[in-house]
Amino acid sequence: MRPTRRRVLQWASAIAAPTLLLPRRASAAPSALAGNTGGAIFFVLNGGARTQCVFNGQATTGVNPFGALTTGLRVPISAVLQGTGLDTPALNQHLNLVATAQHHNRTGNHDTGRIVACTGWQPQEQKAGALTVLNYAFATRSIPCVNIGNDTPTTVIGAEISSTFAPIKISSPLNVDDLKKSLVDTRVSPAELQRLDALRFALQDRYLRETRYPDPRDIPFFQRKAGDVAQQFNAAALDIRANASLGRYADGTDVGNAGLRTTFGVTATGGGSAMGARAMLALRLRQLGCAGITLSSDNWDLHSGELDVLPAKAADVGKAIGGLVDHMSRIVDPISGKTLLQTTVITVMTDFNRGNWSVATGFNGNDGSDHSTNEDKTCFQCIPIIGGGLPGGRVLGEVQTNGSPATGSKQYETRQVIATVLDLLGVPSEHFLPPTVEPLTAELTA
Repeated sequence: MRPTRRRVLQWASAIAAPTLLLPRRASAAPSALAGNTGGAIFFVLNGGARTQCVFNGQATTGVNPFGALTTGLRVPISAVLQGTGLDTPALNQHLNLVATAQHHNRTGNHDTGRIVACTGWQPQEQKAGALTVLNYAFATRSIPCVNIGNDTPTTVIGAEISSTFAPIKISSPLNVDDLKKSLVDTRVSPAELQRLDALRFALQDRYLRETRYPDPRDIPFFQRKAGDVAQQFNAAALDIRANASLGRYADGTDVGNAGLRTTFGVTATGGGSAMGARAMLALRLRQLGCAGITLSSDNWDLHSGELDVLPAKAADVGKAIGGLVDHMSRIVDPISGKTLLQTTVITVMTDFNRGNWSVATGFNGNDGSDHSTNEDKTCFQCIPIIGGGLPGGRVLGEVQTNGSPATGSKQYETRQVIATVLDLLGVPSEHFLPPTVEPLTAELTA
């Protein structure tokens, strides 16, 4: 087995996923998390977000015509994030950026790009998404991974290997009661459960050997534990409209929904910021031990009107990320004793980058941006990665004004971000991603 920088704690694996007792590669830096408490939150910006404009404060002019914020910040960020909280030193210190992360197939196709972003594989390889992998790795947890949002792509991507470990889909953060009812309704007889369990373990073996097999749609991940999961969703605080509390801040005060709604821009009726509402529910799910949540956005395919529309979209995402960083850095994980931010990795997925950087304004003739296969401005994204025990303050890679990596700049892949998330959670990424894909943990902790 090839050498690596990583060393993952064996005892964490045994607690979190007894079916994953396989050899792990050595590392100079141990995993930051105990695998039985950690989790991840993925923002999925559907349609291809112009991430160099959304996050990258090292890039200006054509790459990021909106400008940059640098004064007093460890990590320079785009000016469109002003007022989100990420422009304050207290929250900015937790931010890391991977500025030269490209899709390994350099595609300009939406479906292909999103599958590559969410799985680390090309579509024809028919591999599972990040939430499916986490459901598999943490199969002993009583609450499965959840996709929040109206789109279907991230849910479909998560089910590509098998619906056995597919995430649960919530179309809206206000639909938790509907989810609870559906979980109870799916309970089956003991004889049927025995049959499903036999199939489940056969699928686990095939998964690890990476062989293809038909999608067994009669085995949803949560069937066996539907009753237990439904009880988890009885927590009053999961209704983001309720004036309920769950957990405590480090200063001993309760984490109440009213305060969270103010931070995330959510009204008392659940309106306001849609991404803020999803982020607020994601925080609650992490408090209950959910290992993975995707927050799926509306359309970022801005071929026109981006000059006016992107700042508001970016601010909405930035406020949601900033709110998670703010509150999770102050909420104590009752199991590990660390903060919830230390045990949660936050990152962003999207179809591809985009731009018109050869044009002086940075936009096309309709004040939008475009995407084409094999163009550097389409392929190279700037991806944030926050929390999970990472120290913060790192920017990996640098782009030129034409969207290509600067001379001598190191280049990365989007799937290395997925590998890093798995590594920080104590899950051996080499079991799910090509052996050449190395996590960025060592570079982000150096």
